[in-house]
Amino acid sequence: MSARRSHTEGVERLLIDGNNLLHRERQGVGEESVRGLLARLQRALPAGVTATVMLDGHPAAGSPARARISAQLDVRHAGSQSADDALLAAVLEQPFAVRAATVVVTDDRALTERVRGAGAATRRLEWLQRAVAGAVEDGRGRRAIGLGARRPGAAAAAAAQASADDTAERRPWQPGRGATRKRGNPRRGHPAQ
Repeated sequence: MSARRSHTEGVERLLIDGNNLLHRERQGVGEESVRGLLARLQRALPAGVTATVMLDGHPAAGSPARARISAQLDVRHAGSQSADDALLAAVLEQPFAVRAATVVVTDDRALTERVRGAGAATRRLEWLQRAVAGAVEDGRGRRAIGLGARRPGAAAAAAAQASADDTAERRPWQPGRGATRKRGNPRRGHPAQ
């Protein structure tokens, strides 16, 4: 496969925590921000990958709860349930064998654990932001995730970094991780000070 598929190798479906992404980008969750996000995603999706952006709450009056933006992209409103529950339900509605090709994009740790327990993969929002930022036109006038003005081998390095980010999330918390560990009473065995 080419470098432009490196970010999405083996991925057939992206389920995106839309509100989580919009808040991270500090764009707010208004209609204009959502339209901008959808436009960027539509330009960046490679062939063969579909994406659903899940938003919290109900759509504006008179708008459908689910709207098809293109053959590859749709947006859904979670309605009365939380977007996290709606994303998990979208994973669970797929046959188990297909879930391995589904990636839920979120920074929500609780949702990440629930999704992984259901058999789908997860990626952090930064992974998607890097992929979309690296989208440029390929030789056929289409936009593709993973392309960009990068030096040779950078795509593999970016994929390795995404994998490392994903692995780092899986490590359970341990006492002292990121801090000093106590090793006992420092005064024991030493003369009184």
